[in-house]
Amino acid sequence: MKVAIFGAGVAGLSAAIELVDRGYDVELYEKRKVLGGKVSVWKDNDGDSIESGLHIIFGGYEQLQTYLDRVGAGENYLWKEHSLIYAEPDGKQSFFRKANLPSPWAEVIGGLQTDFLTLRDKISLIKGLYPALAGNEEYFRSQDHMTYSEWHRLHRASEHSLQKLWRAIALAMNFIEPNVISARPMLTIFKYFGTDYAATKFAFFRKNPSDSMIEPMRQYIQRNGGKIFIDGKLTHFELNEDNTINRAVLSDGYAVKADAYISALPAHSVKKILPKKWLRRQYFSNLYQFTGSPVANCQLWFDKKITDTDNLMFSQGTIFATFADVSITCPDDFQEGMGTSTGGSVMSLVLAPAHHLMDMPNDVITELVIQDIHDRFPKSRHARLLKSSIVKIPQSVYKAVPEVDKYRPDQVSPIDNFYLAGDYTYQRYLASMEGAALSGRQVAEKLHARVKS
Repeated sequence: MKVAIFGAGVAGLSAAIELVDRGYDVELYEKRKVLGGKVSVWKDNDGDSIESGLHIIFGGYEQLQTYLDRVGAGENYLWKEHSLIYAEPDGKQSFFRKANLPSPWAEVIGGLQTDFLTLRDKISLIKGLYPALAGNEEYFRSQDHMTYSEWHRLHRASEHSLQKLWRAIALAMNFIEPNVISARPMLTIFKYFGTDYAATKFAFFRKNPSDSMIEPMRQYIQRNGGKIFIDGKLTHFELNEDNTINRAVLSDGYAVKADAYISALPAHSVKKILPKKWLRRQYFSNLYQFTGSPVANCQLWFDKKITDTDNLMFSQGTIFATFADVSITCPDDFQEGMGTSTGGSVMSLVLAPAHHLMDMPNDVITELVIQDIHDRFPKSRHARLLKSSIVKIPQSVYKAVPEVDKYRPDQVSPIDNFYLAGDYTYQRYLASMEGAALSGRQVAEKLHARVKS
């Protein structure tokens, strides 16, 4: 049986891995020249790795780690110290370190020892977050009608802890503020990460996501009989009389014929290729409830090291929300002699919220980033900036705002030979690499079950 998949991000690649392992004839089409979707990386004219974002593996990303092991990339990432690190003005740092105890005591004791929260903050969080730690999926979904800020205040957790601790986490997770993001994804994170000691561990790729993850996935798929095509932009479907797909047409006019078709495109791209006839069905019209979160990633090459922190860092009150010195965290990339790097820091910074940055000139954005870098890293004031890059993504992961979660579609559509994959489709996780990997596994399993029935 032949399956055509459109979109070679983590969701499409994961679906392809599952299907080639089950013996299907798989063709994977990607509209760009690089694979990886929102996790893509490319080399510029200087030989530098330009990343679409700062991507790390959490301990809780079990499905993604399973795929990395399967394709032979299980050693391509490195675990870092188990702590949340907040960059403060003038080079200071604050820490949230888990205690060496079973969860949730590891989080409770660790929180009580945290230096950037007051005693009132800590007590209010222990009391306020209990419903999240004790809750289940049904409870989390029932809280989707309010923002996280509303939920936080409803449970009498302190305002200072909201701004100091959870704002950075909301921006890192969905690139939107706590007063915009739904309570549902935040509570889900608290549950998974607050009851599993290992879930909050961070790991960085040895090189970059493309070399360390996407390329091994590509090789595995092709080694097992799958075919991958770049410059393969899907424009529309031609239908049979019963509204099933007869063939998929690419931008160059090439027609793809298959027994089943999987869209692993992001939600905003899926809407562009849906036949109008399908929109009479609520399953498809619901997709118009989704909009993407804008985000930008800034990379800065310095001639000197401006930090020695080998981990992910968070920041509050700056243009960037999460960041890392990838010359330290990624030992096989961004090193002296590679591209522009001379051995100094290479900062990769996620700029969020970013709605106001999309139309702003890149040089102005870079100046704003540099101002905050100087504030947080005094050594940078005496370092020379060698190069900078800005990558803007106007629609990244879907905005997890209130009342949207209920519209997340199942991977099986009402059309017999059409399926959806992507982190916006329904799976237990959120918009993330893990959510994409889970959706890829689920769409393959459900397609296989439908075929066998």
